[in-house]
Amino acid sequence: MTSNPHTLPVVPLNTCSDVLWRDAHGLIGYEPLTPRNTLTGMHFDDMYTLELVCQGIQEIHLDGLWRPVPPFHLVWTSPKVAHAHRISTELETIFTLFPPEMVERVWKELSADAPLLVPPAAILPCPPPLQRELSHLLQEVRSGDQTSDYIISLLLHLVLAEFLRITGRPPLPVPSLALPQSRQEPISDEIQQAIRLLEEGHSRSCLSLECTAQTIGLSFFYFSRRFKQEVGTTPGHYLRQQRLNHALPLLFNTMLSLEEISYQSGFGSARQLAEACKAVFGQSPSALRKNRGFVFLSPPFSASVHALPPLDGQTSERASQALLVSCSPKEQKSVGEEQ
Repeated sequence: MTSNPHTLPVVPLNTCSDVLWRDAHGLIGYEPLTPRNTLTGMHFDDMYTLELVCQGIQEIHLDGLWRPVPPFHLVWTSPKVAHAHRISTELETIFTLFPPEMVERVWKELSADAPLLVPPAAILPCPPPLQRELSHLLQEVRSGDQTSDYIISLLLHLVLAEFLRITGRPPLPVPSLALPQSRQEPISDEIQQAIRLLEEGHSRSCLSLECTAQTIGLSFFYFSRRFKQEVGTTPGHYLRQQRLNHALPLLFNTMLSLEEISYQSGFGSARQLAEACKAVFGQSPSALRKNRGFVFLSPPFSASVHALPPLDGQTSERASQALLVSCSPKEQKSVGEEQ
């Protein structure tokens, strides 16, 4: 290891024992499924890394948080990002390493019209085409002398280009639910007060429609009928939309568990959040998060956090469970062992 201005070690990745092939354009490695109990310190790598988790789960410390990387997810880090790894289960991975000059050259070719920077770090579900490309790359490397270095180098370049193509796409906006327009003008003072109460108090799970009706001086039956007549939807649906608009940015832009998101947005439990998502979107929160794409994408100029927090197995486990809802053991088929 070498040192750097931040006093953190720089790990020379070309000395990794699991590297199967290397040349000036990059390195390819494979770590078979083995039990591990590893915790590294914060460090920098001397190359860009792209790693596919085939089985098991690892955690990587990025931007001040431990972030789980479940099966069939990619993790990408640049030499400019300080990070650490924590593994306490069996793990199987395919990894590729790229020198900075190659990554920057390919990135410029792909984004010639967009003055964007190479993403410093990312965690995202691996698209099936990229899974196949990595699997094919590993197969060719394992074939030994039957495949020329030129072909392997070309496949490695294609893997890098496909990944950068994915990360170079503009991020999708966080969806929000449009609130209904009033059917009558003006809205009565009582219903305006009820709307304010629902909007300002939606994040409190203890907020009840019965109490809202009582606060504005109406019976619950009359309140519900007046609200629907004047606003165009029931007070229950209006409150659900407020809570979903609060929950969606947390679901797509953070690593918070479903329980934490439901607590912050007023649903009170992950079950109620799931019921609301299925009723409106036809999918569970975990499916929405997975289909969305990026689990984590570091902003270009985020400051690296150089100190590890105290170990908190409970928090880490909760975050991992939030992402692993759709990753049953039956789905954890080994990519490497298919070769």
